[in-house]
Amino acid sequence: MRDQLPAIAGVAYLNAGTNGPMPEAAGEEMQRELADSLAKPRITKAAFESLFAVRDRARAALARTVAAPLEQLALTSSTTQGVGLVVAGIDWSAGDEVITTTEEHQGLLSPLDVAARRCGVVVRAVPAEQIESAIGPSTRMVAVSHVLWTTGRALDLPSLAAVCRDHDSMLLVDGAQSGGAIAVDAPASGADFYAFSGQKWLLGPQGSGGLWISPERVEQLWPAVSGYLNLEQGQVGSFKTTAGRLDGGSVDTVTLAGLAAAIEWVESLPGGRVAWIERTAANAERARRRLAAVAGIELADPGPQRGPLIALSVAGADDLPELVAGLAERGVLVRFIPNTPYLRVSIGAWTSDEDVDRLIDGIAALS
Repeated sequence: MRDQLPAIAGVAYLNAGTNGPMPEAAGEEMQRELADSLAKPRITKAAFESLFAVRDRARAALARTVAAPLEQLALTSSTTQGVGLVVAGIDWSAGDEVITTTEEHQGLLSPLDVAARRCGVVVRAVPAEQIESAIGPSTRMVAVSHVLWTTGRALDLPSLAAVCRDHDSMLLVDGAQSGGAIAVDAPASGADFYAFSGQKWLLGPQGSGGLWISPERVEQLWPAVSGYLNLEQGQVGSFKTTAGRLDGGSVDTVTLAGLAAAIEWVESLPGGRVAWIERTAANAERARRRLAAVAGIELADPGPQRGPLIALSVAGADDLPELVAGLAERGVLVRFIPNTPYLRVSIGAWTSDEDVDRLIDGIAALS
């Protein structure tokens, strides 16, 4: 498996939370799609049939990763675009409240900020452990990450969704650090909307992602970015009744082919996606134990439910950007979380014990 991930050769690739290593199968599929685009007319019936076939293939692949029917998936270019399509598609009223956590990424916070300034929405951030108790009569939406990008803490979505239902609130989930990293069943989670990335834990190319929409909510959203692909038979004013009515524009077929191939590659391995997720979790727990035993390293406590992100602080490390740069020079690829004392380590199914050794040795050498 590692041999089919060229980007991990010679380095400890510990930052899939930003971009995952693409498998060779994805690159080969992208090259084939690009070669066809160069060599063949893109205006024939066959060309348009191929375009829609690639879109369907990518949509179906994304749907499988969140255990949903393909008609409940919209194609996007990122988690952020998915979040933005939802927030921009709602008819807000001044005073509507949105509850979020104090540990959210700008990709979630910025669309909410636009809604606050444009529509008078009140956005209130509380610590993750207080999110359920913060929901009240004015709460129109709860917008949170499934796995927090800071510490790797995973929220209990079914429990949160039950509280949202009790208050007639919508639940929007940012799945950037969960889709492909942990087992996800979007329909069973109780969420109304679940946006996730293609380029991170799903190992796809940049500019790819998905948005799952509950069938109960599809026709309640305006297609904020509307065009031909959102319409039924191209008829203006007649939006599709599936999640495709929210497709975020026309994603390039080269990107979609690579995304589908990356997802299919994982599914083709022994045990498929289930075994991949189990291996990821086992590797992460082993890495946690080893890192926790190192003097001078302190792990953030993500709580009982967690993804494969590990946040750690290093005694005496006052300049995290410098530490990250020094580790990169040693072939150890991690990142730091701004405005926190944490380095963030992403542990994937491909992560070896030697990768963790290189991280430990690098920290020791630099600190």
